[in-house]
Amino acid sequence: MRNSASAIVTAFLAGLLLAAIYGPGLQGGFFFDDAPSILQAEGVRLERLSAESLREALASGRSGPSGRPVAQLSFAANHFFSGFDPYAFKVTNLVIHAFCCLLIFSLTLRMLAASQRWAPPRRHALLFAGLVAVLWLLHPLQLTPVLHVVQRMTSLSALFLLGALLLHVIARERGGRLGALGLALAWGVLWPLSFFSKETGVLFPLFALAWELIVRRSAHGGLDRFARLLATATVLAAVAGVAYGLSPAGRWLWAGYDLRSFSLPERMFTEGRVLWFYLGLMLLPRLEALGLYHDDIAVSTSLLEPWTTLPALVGLAGLAWLAWRARIQAPLLSFGIVWFLVGHGLESTVLPLEIAHEHRNYLPLFGILLACVWGLARLLERGGPLRVLGISVAAAALLYLPFVTALRAHQFGDEIRRTQVEAQHHRGSARAQYDAGRALAGHAEAMRIDAPAYSFARAHFERAGELDPGFKPGWLGLIYLNCRAGLPAERTWLDELSRRLQATAFGPGDSTFLLSLKEMSISGTLCLDRKDVERLFASALANPSVALHVRADLHSWLADYHVLRELDLAAAQVELGRALEIAPYNSGNRLKQAQLYILLGRPADALGILEDLEKVALKRADRERLSELRRCLDNKTGVKCVGK
Repeated sequence: MRNSASAIVTAFLAGLLLAAIYGPGLQGGFFFDDAPSILQAEGVRLERLSAESLREALASGRSGPSGRPVAQLSFAANHFFSGFDPYAFKVTNLVIHAFCCLLIFSLTLRMLAASQRWAPPRRHALLFAGLVAVLWLLHPLQLTPVLHVVQRMTSLSALFLLGALLLHVIARERGGRLGALGLALAWGVLWPLSFFSKETGVLFPLFALAWELIVRRSAHGGLDRFARLLATATVLAAVAGVAYGLSPAGRWLWAGYDLRSFSLPERMFTEGRVLWFYLGLMLLPRLEALGLYHDDIAVSTSLLEPWTTLPALVGLAGLAWLAWRARIQAPLLSFGIVWFLVGHGLESTVLPLEIAHEHRNYLPLFGILLACVWGLARLLERGGPLRVLGISVAAAALLYLPFVTALRAHQFGDEIRRTQVEAQHHRGSARAQYDAGRALAGHAEAMRIDAPAYSFARAHFERAGELDPGFKPGWLGLIYLNCRAGLPAERTWLDELSRRLQATAFGPGDSTFLLSLKEMSISGTLCLDRKDVERLFASALANPSVALHVRADLHSWLADYHVLRELDLAAAQVELGRALEIAPYNSGNRLKQAQLYILLGRPADALGILEDLEKVALKRADRERLSELRRCLDNKTGVKCVGK
């Protein structure tokens, strides 16, 4: 009872500390890729509860092969109760993070209880499990899954995965019918929820297998039938996955390399160094090394370029060897290392993802902390100076890690402060420089060319363009900055932006870039004339790396510009026709065509399109627009109605 009361009090105090540390950061706004998955996802705008609206929320995702419907539904729930209030979204993330911490605590207790070679007394086990949980909760690496709203995908997937693993462990210890029910819930309910929050949930069988092969085997002296079946099934699934990836059907997995500046071997070489970079941040997180972006990490072009590549890969092999050697005598050390490696098995290996992001350590951090606290506990057992050393290290970690997290949270509470600190710490990051310029360009003082805000914003944008030869937003930032200050866009900027749109790899972010170009041109915040806008779109359409569906979008957006900015219906009809040639069944573009027909005085043609679309399933926004257009025609208000 005394131990339980102490645990409750400790949890309460940890919660208060968590709220105090993260409080300033909760005031910040949305940023980076929050927009496509949240702000621009129509299904997230949940306003009434119905089967149809919930289905749209589940299908609103644009991330990953699955669309991550569980995470998208959670975003929609936030919007239902609070609209697009970033504070509410971030508080929800913080609550998820706290629940993950409770699962980390429970799992660590189970691990300690199952360790036959080193099983501390219950009181000490609570202390060690609490130390792992608190360090995990307050570690600076865990900040982005809380304050970068879209990274709820990471923390929510982790929540369900940790819950599934804890239920798996309990079920295996209990056995019988209750144990079978627990396994069914873990594997049949929580695991799918983890996967459909983010695809990293697919790693759950490997985490469960690591527990079976290392921790449970150490406790029971061998593997039972279930463990052997799980190992066999996991190996077969892995072989099938590799075979699929190498087959023609799996080519889509590697298509992303066409849009990257690095190849598959180069990514694999680089990730060896990145994993050691992550380990360094776990053990000694330095404020200047942390950041939202890590595009300033040099790519390893060979095993010796840079020279640290080969030692990094050899070092990882050494870690794997240590885990193997320690599996009998030190199962918790072995399990911690394996947990770290498994946790990076998807995002830090062969897939054509970006080189590095801190949120990828959300789960892997647990393994390293478990191994470190195990080592710390062994020091405390020795007594004397080693005991003093162990206590000193634990106390230093409990003071240092929350302090750095608090500094980062304060930084993330204000957009200009966040971006300026990021740019200062990551001078080689094109994205960090662009973000810093964008935040300053929106400030009122940036409208005066003699103001520091204008000069600094311009310097950030120019540096972003210099750092990355394929980076495009920096040049748009320069154009926007001059337009706000009442100056024309410099021709060299337009020339370079046009060249990059045509000659460099067209990534997913470039579509968003051109959508912004269209919207800013229509609203008048960009002082570009029609010739310049058409030139930039033409350059993008001339890029051979632009996918067909993106080409359709570009033609459609250019049609929007012609109608809403230039009032040139004929030009808009040409562009919309090109979009429909590529994607003839795109309902959004067909609705635009109906609008054009109404504006052109061809109501019969518009009515034909609307009647066709009434027979097919449409998204909510398209249905609402169809109903609006139908009312226009039924009331015979035509052009006047559409022009509203």
